[in-house]
Amino acid sequence: MDRTIRGNGCTMKWILTFNEAQKILKAKEGPLTLSLDLGLSTATIEKSKTNVKIGDQTIPLKAFTKVKETFCYAVEDHQLKKVALFSEDTNLYYKLLPTSDWPTITLSSTPMHRHTHFSPAQDTKLKIKEIAPIKGKVLDTCCGLGYTAILAVKYADDVYTFEVDKNVLLVASYNPYSQELWANKKIHLTEGKDSTEAILDFSDSFFDRIIHDPPTFVRAPQLYHLDFYKQLFRVLKKGGLLYHYAPAPGKTKDARGREFHKQIIKGLKDAGFMGVEYHQESSGVVGRKP
Repeated sequence: MDRTIRGNGCTMKWILTFNEAQKILKAKEGPLTLSLDLGLSTATIEKSKTNVKIGDQTIPLKAFTKVKETFCYAVEDHQLKKVALFSEDTNLYYKLLPTSDWPTITLSSTPMHRHTHFSPAQDTKLKIKEIAPIKGKVLDTCCGLGYTAILAVKYADDVYTFEVDKNVLLVASYNPYSQELWANKKIHLTEGKDSTEAILDFSDSFFDRIIHDPPTFVRAPQLYHLDFYKQLFRVLKKGGLLYHYAPAPGKTKDARGREFHKQIIKGLKDAGFMGVEYHQESSGVVGRKP
């Protein structure tokens, strides 16, 4: 039986993890209060000898014994469904991975946020800090779960972000911490369009700040190309700041064995950015347009 997500849209779902499942299994019969949105709020459910009643959904109690620690689960169709899917189009397996705070998304086991030494929340905040003070219009080149856009819009007038992969946005639609992507009118999300294509629609000096947090080079080499860096330079205002996530030194190298962050620094300098340097704490390269 298929027990992975198939729906779409951004309607809020009930989500639980191994921790909530264990609380349910250990609780006595009757009402129980716990979180169904990964800690954002609490709700009351009803446990009986054989079932658990969550809103209008009735889930067999035995389903909670099968919940695994490395998945988030959506309450749908009177089942617990893994927030995960495999796409034949991309040949990737997508899943929402619970962490100590905000979940991350993995693409065939590759996480899109640091989540061991830093939590996804800390990781995103460190990146946002690199372009402080945030003001005006912000470009977030790669949306993902939307954390960068959601934090940046707290200070910016508008945030423009792009996500080429519909499967990523499907997973995001189940994530309680991604809902502002669709709810906040100051976030302008373009779906199904690559940043290298979308950036051509913007006039020169349109953005005050840019955060470029691309997937790995293997998945999106065009986002590390000098031509794209020149476009980032073009749309950034004079004096504007750019942050470019880079793999940790010593861990990721290019085909010639060169440390990858050094190639990013060279590319940004060649595109015209000044003051380009690697910052270890945020694991990224910062620069400015003179």
